[in-house]
Amino acid sequence: MTARLDFAAQRLRLGFQLPHRPEWVTEPRQYFFGVNGEGTAPAPPGLPGQLFRMAAYRDLSEMWLRAGDLYPQATVDKFAEADANLATLFGGRDFGEEILGSFGPQLQIVVARQTFDDGQPTPQIRLPSFGIQFTMTDPETMGPELRRIFQNLIGFINITGAMNGQPQFEVDVAKDDQCDLVMARYLPPRGEAASQPVKIHYNFSPAVAFEGDRFVLASTAALARDLALAKPVKDAAAAVNTTARLDAAMLQQVLRDNESQLVSQNMLEKGHDRREAEREIRLMLELLGYIRDANLQLQTGPESVELSVELGLEQ
Repeated sequence: MTARLDFAAQRLRLGFQLPHRPEWVTEPRQYFFGVNGEGTAPAPPGLPGQLFRMAAYRDLSEMWLRAGDLYPQATVDKFAEADANLATLFGGRDFGEEILGSFGPQLQIVVARQTFDDGQPTPQIRLPSFGIQFTMTDPETMGPELRRIFQNLIGFINITGAMNGQPQFEVDVAKDDQCDLVMARYLPPRGEAASQPVKIHYNFSPAVAFEGDRFVLASTAALARDLALAKPVKDAAAAVNTTARLDAAMLQQVLRDNESQLVSQNMLEKGHDRREAEREIRLMLELLGYIRDANLQLQTGPESVELSVELGLEQ
């Protein structure tokens, strides 16, 4: 193994390189590297407000079905238990073979800053939205099935939530020339509750979006639609197996959205008065401002595999 550390005025990069050949990859590990080691991540989406994104080659169906070859027995037992429970949730369909098997091996995960329109219930703690995108291998067959499964899941959440006094979802369907969207929103509070701060639940409006062979599951309807319609950013760099990026400026903005809550939490956990807590939180935000982004990349080739971690610094 070789390691290399590069310093520059605005960049710090640490890379590791190890010998690797496609024929060394055993069949159970092909879910990670792909057949003949040719698995590549999809191009990331061009989407504003991204806090974090990851694109990777992962055949989740093969990973699930080959759990016995990949994990210790205790973990395999948990896979079996989850499989039985998920089969019930998905109407008797085998989760590993029929549900995960309906998706291609390329996936993307996105976390983005969430904004709230005027008049929209705004929780005191504003969480970022998040979503995952797959490519469907048979969209004409699985599209309607996934819509039905999502609606059944929302109905199940409403039943269990009603038993615990939680707000209820209402389901809506939106179709246009660009994509199909099935979304759930919490009913807005009424009466005296309308004048009170809303619960953290109102960060979520879970949705699924369909555009061609794309399938998106997201915590908010806005992100589901944006991710389904986002154009991929073409990169001239060599194809990679896994790539991830954290935008420090966007993370700083998300934390600023919740600065008052962070101050209160600091006071409770550390026993500081408000002035001390505010000073500590603002120092943390100021230090974060010196970082531009953090990147991770895993690249495989015919002779080697390389893992690199890079930290971008502001001027």
